[in-house]
Amino acid sequence: MFYYLFLPFTLFATYINQGGYVLIVLFIVALYMWILLTERFFFYKYLLKDEINESFISYQNMITADNWTNQKIKKMFLAEITLSKNKNINQIKGLVALCPLLGLLGTVTGMIEVFDVMAFTGTGNPRAMASGVSKATLPTMTGLVISISGLFAITFLERYINTKTTRRIKVFDND
Repeated sequence: MFYYLFLPFTLFATYINQGGYVLIVLFIVALYMWILLTERFFFYKYLLKDEINESFISYQNMITADNWTNQKIKKMFLAEITLSKNKNINQIKGLVALCPLLGLLGTVTGMIEVFDVMAFTGTGNPRAMASGVSKATLPTMTGLVISISGLFAITFLERYINTKTTRRIKVFDND
């Protein structure tokens, strides 16, 4: 009964053992990346509309008789909206790009282990080299999977941002 409760943790520990400690770093980076992505999805789904509406109300309260001043005030509010909508996007893109590099770091550490085994036992023992080969391939695969999933998510997120924001910011053009 308790075996099934701890099975995911056992499988995760086995995966980390087979792939090396670089997988722990990859897991932390992936967790942080998906926390940022989730925060951005939540912001665009539930908070962006209210922020645009509040900015528009503030803009309406600041309108003057001078058209040039009104245009500058409008640009100021649009710049604030743009800053808040693009928050953490570059950080997410950086984490997406970092994952394959961490996977390559795991490849290098795994190959070092393979070469150590070859130096100690010679080239005639493939069973001894299997652990190092596993530690060389699993981090690369994991880094690429995390990176590809993050790339799909950030592409979808940017498309969602552009369509929703463009539609909602038209409020400023109708003033």
